[in-house]
Amino acid sequence: MAAVPSSSSSSTRPSLPQLPNGEGDEPPNWVLLDILGYIAECPNATFAESSTSSGHRIQVSFYTARPPNVSHFCVHCPGVKPSEYLMAPKVISAEANLILFCLSVTPYACFNPRYRDYFLYRAHPRNPSLDLLPHPYPNSFGDQEVALLSFDGDGDEYAVAALTSRCDTVALEEDDTLNETEFDLHLYRSSKAQEGWTSKVLSVAQPRRDILCPVDRGLYHETTKVIVLGRGSLAMVGWVDLWRGILVCNVLQENPVLHDILLPPPARGNWALYHKCRPYIIRDVTVSLLKDSIKYIEMEVCPPVVDPGDPPASYANWFRQKPREWQCRTPCVGWRATTWILSISNVTSAKWNINCTFDIADVTVDPMHSELLPKPSSINDNPSEASLQCLVIGFPTMSMDEDVVYMLSKACPMGSMEVVIAIDMKKKKVQGVAKLVTGKDFTYTRNCTSEVSKYLSEDKAQVKLDEQT
Repeated sequence: MAAVPSSSSSSTRPSLPQLPNGEGDEPPNWVLLDILGYIAECPNATFAESSTSSGHRIQVSFYTARPPNVSHFCVHCPGVKPSEYLMAPKVISAEANLILFCLSVTPYACFNPRYRDYFLYRAHPRNPSLDLLPHPYPNSFGDQEVALLSFDGDGDEYAVAALTSRCDTVALEEDDTLNETEFDLHLYRSSKAQEGWTSKVLSVAQPRRDILCPVDRGLYHETTKVIVLGRGSLAMVGWVDLWRGILVCNVLQENPVLHDILLPPPARGNWALYHKCRPYIIRDVTVSLLKDSIKYIEMEVCPPVVDPGDPPASYANWFRQKPREWQCRTPCVGWRATTWILSISNVTSAKWNINCTFDIADVTVDPMHSELLPKPSSINDNPSEASLQCLVIGFPTMSMDEDVVYMLSKACPMGSMEVVIAIDMKKKKVQGVAKLVTGKDFTYTRNCTSEVSKYLSEDKAQVKLDEQT
């Protein structure tokens, strides 16, 4: 797995935000979890401990809060100084009551992923646990390429799966005979722990992306995030390329096949942006809490209305124009978003249905929420003039159980993200605003959705276990 040094703001403890659910409140069904943890000794009821590969004790605790607040976790190794952590603890994947994260207390991990340790945390209202997993070496894969599957209610039986391309962009440019639709599937199953990590070569069945969504250069598939479709032994993994599509696979089959699920074509306002920036700035894919549908959102840049002459009918037609002259060059004045839903029971059909569309200009802000919004200089600190159109907004994350999208926002392009804004897409109103941790840059660390909060409450955990057995 790729090793990236963390910034000091992520790996050393700042003033941790107070994130209580409130007296008498039920724990949330799911949370927005900051994937970069803190180095801090902050034990609570979620506390669990284990040992690293080098023999150090390791302790972990989770702090959950209702969205739009961002939940977080803390790691502590007694006897290890904060300065010895060259990388922040990082969540790799989360599924049901399981969370996979990595940590290293050796400087070699910055240069060789072989020296990173991978831990599996099991949430439980009475007996949470933490286990060191076998290292995947010599297999190598990116953190964003790893999926975690839970096959029973308590997380005793699970699997970790990673999908990597068999060629990289440089190799592809040097040798056009390489097959960029072939991948390596790396798999570890707790029920077959004696086998360790296994690998298989998989091919994409009926690849269609280069016809419907062509790009100038790059790999056929570059995973941005991973989702799990369904539950138990029938669950499938979806490796999501937020620009181009989802590779879906039942990794437990004897001869697994990769099915290519195209995302809806890019909105017209984003044609010139397509494959030119980080896709998670304007797109997200999430699986519903019931595990019955995939939810997809795209934010579309809205330039002023102009007469482009005779615009192409589709992105593919526009892409094939040489040169591509049709594009609006006037400044952006806003954005709108469209959400789509795909039924998991019919996932290979790739029949996406539009769920809702909203324009940022139509979203209302209640005065109780406007107080927390970033204040551009043009607002003059007048809450009554608060408008989302005045802010820099992006990095959408879809709710798992509602028609709500969570977005990061700041007052000016050069600053750090300041708040999380929850927008009810059907009602077109701001549902809530939460401050982000000061001094920590969320622009590139991102958050993940997790159901772990369900398993930290005794009542909800039992209901959840009953559902899965």
